[in-house]
Amino acid sequence: MNLIVYYEKNKDILNIVSKFKNDYSADTYEIQTLNSVGFIDKLKNNRLPIKRCNLNLLNYENVILITSLWHNVVPSPVIRFLEQSTGRIKKITYVLYNGNKEDKPREFEKMDKILNLRRDKSYFVSLNKKEITVRVYQ
Repeated sequence: MNLIVYYEKNKDILNIVSKFKNDYSADTYEIQTLNSVGFIDKLKNNRLPIKRCNLNLLNYENVILITSLWHNVVPSPVIRFLEQSTGRIKKITYVLYNGNKEDKPREFEKMDKILNLRRDKSYFVSLNKKEITVRVYQ
């Protein structure tokens, strides 16, 4: 069984989630913040509290984490989710979306370090005229 964990319900992220959900036949879980997220939160990547994940992540063979980057870094709610999930994930795949089309491989390494788990696969995704382009990074 696969689980897609995603953050931010914007059109681009939902398109990416839909593609991976079909490819992996996965369940989905949205990371949600306790408070609304403003522009300044994104700009400063403020440490925002999230709702606790009530799923038993160990029931899933693979967790596919899909998120956009905030100013080229992983958003703080995603970092918070990873911190809460340390030791509760068997295998992880990262899918990062960056609106400026730049690859940021150090973000994969940062997430690996938080989870104390080496990722299985990692991808950068960009969208162009509703076409999804996926670049593999290892």
